[in-house]
Amino acid sequence: MTSLELTLANVLASIEQARAAGNSHVLNALLERKRAICEVLAAPEQSWLEAPVEASRHSPRPRQRGDAALVAV
Repeated sequence: MTSLELTLANVLASIEQARAAGNSHVLNALLERKRAICEVLAAPEQSWLEAPVEASRHSPRPRQRGDAALVAV
């Protein structure tokens, strides 16, 4: 696990403790911290897979065929 993932695990444990204690101020702060960590972990630079390459807008379009059916000989 990365240090960010370990931090998230600690925040999740603290969230459970804050819920059990009924401390809404701490709970709100921890939930905000959890959201921020999750956003960072979901960022493309954290991905193990390469981002898909977008198709160029200038790529040639396939020819459209009319209503004529192709007949195999």
